[in-house]
Amino acid sequence: MKKNFLAIIFLTAVCSWGQMPQPEDAALSSASADKQAVLSPAAAAGGQEENVSVDKSQEAPLLEQARAEAAAALAQLPDPNEPLPSLDEKLSVHDCVRIALANSPRVVSARLAVESAAITLSNAKAAFLPTVSLSAQQEYTNSKISPAARTDHGNGSASIDAGLSISGITNMVRNIKTQRLQLQQARLNLCDTENAVIASVKNAYYALLSAQRAVAIRTQSRDLYQEQYDRTKAFYDEGLRPKVDVTTAEVNLNNETLSLIRAKNLVKTQTASLANVMGVTRDKPLILDDSIETESFTLTFEEALAQAYANRPDVRSSKTSLQISEIALNQAKAAYWPTFTLGASFSKSGDEFRMDNDQTRLYAGVEIPIFSALRVYNGVKQARINLTSAQNSDRSLANDVFMEVQNAFIALNEAAESIPVAASTVERAKENLELAQGRYNEGIDDMIALKDAEVAYTDSELNLLTARYDYAVALAQLKQAMGMR
Repeated sequence: MKKNFLAIIFLTAVCSWGQMPQPEDAALSSASADKQAVLSPAAAAGGQEENVSVDKSQEAPLLEQARAEAAAALAQLPDPNEPLPSLDEKLSVHDCVRIALANSPRVVSARLAVESAAITLSNAKAAFLPTVSLSAQQEYTNSKISPAARTDHGNGSASIDAGLSISGITNMVRNIKTQRLQLQQARLNLCDTENAVIASVKNAYYALLSAQRAVAIRTQSRDLYQEQYDRTKAFYDEGLRPKVDVTTAEVNLNNETLSLIRAKNLVKTQTASLANVMGVTRDKPLILDDSIETESFTLTFEEALAQAYANRPDVRSSKTSLQISEIALNQAKAAYWPTFTLGASFSKSGDEFRMDNDQTRLYAGVEIPIFSALRVYNGVKQARINLTSAQNSDRSLANDVFMEVQNAFIALNEAAESIPVAASTVERAKENLELAQGRYNEGIDDMIALKDAEVAYTDSELNLLTARYDYAVALAQLKQAMGMR
């Protein structure tokens, strides 16, 4: 009997090996080789490799530097256990970030996804707990059928059964690995969502701050035009200026008043946008801390790109998807192999209310897949396609990361170079306006020259404001592209 059982196992292994699709396994090995040789963004796009490659010897210190800077950025954030600031108080950019992380529906949904993934992993682990069934039955029969004699009869039974499937254990292990990776992926998606919300909050915060400062600039310009109108009208009343100068000054004042109205309406719009990003509703003005991030950025493009590939949650989530696809492929291929089952049962039974019959049963079985209507073959093929698709998505994401870091890096450098130029322009425009006012008061220049000087001064102040705002936004976008906060 033992020899027969061993012969069955040997034949099963031989038959199963014969069913394995050897050509497709070779294709899988080739696909695995392609997966290991990951192309750089430039190589995938057909560009020159040396332009974007990162020195492998510098990869470890760059990763350590990225982690240190990420930890320092997190340390700058207020304690999340502290009460949230009130919307009626003066809000800094970090206050708005805290409110957004606590109230944003996107963040809340990502956190719920993490909790759901944790529960799913717990259920997968629970599959290893033993499953034991216990049943008992007691019957009593009292019958009297004429002319037969009356009979009393009773019987009872109780049984306990336990079984184990060898292939079922491997499937449960793969399921636990998959659920653990999905939990890790959910946490990475939460981190990515938080980074995106933080960047959106900073963009909306600086947009509102810029709009509020634009109102102050437009108010100053309106007051300047009002003063110019009053002075021109006084000159006209004294017969020193023609009527056309008074009309021109009034037109300039009205145009600047309209610009001020638009600027105030933009503040309302940007207030609603910031409140929406924070996950709250607000119909009153927000009081913001009048400061813009001006910290210098000292990393090179190659260093920023290396940190992005090492730190970005979506990049790490993509790598996790590759691992999940590989596990799914291995699980699909496992269907080619036979299934071994071990089990045991014990039962007691008897009649006349006495269960004095015992039965112990041990059994072992094997199930050999012979023909499954190509379901296993197609399942393996589909899993291999999914793995290839995940590899392609990972390469596409690498290209997107390269483009995002590059665009943000260029925008940051452009804004950094524009700030000193815009500041110098404001000083020169202010001097030119003072000279133009003096020349107009002396009767040397006309209203057109004065108007040009006033417009140039207002535009230069707005350009300086825009340059500072662009720098803060570009810095926030570059941090997000690098996976930092």
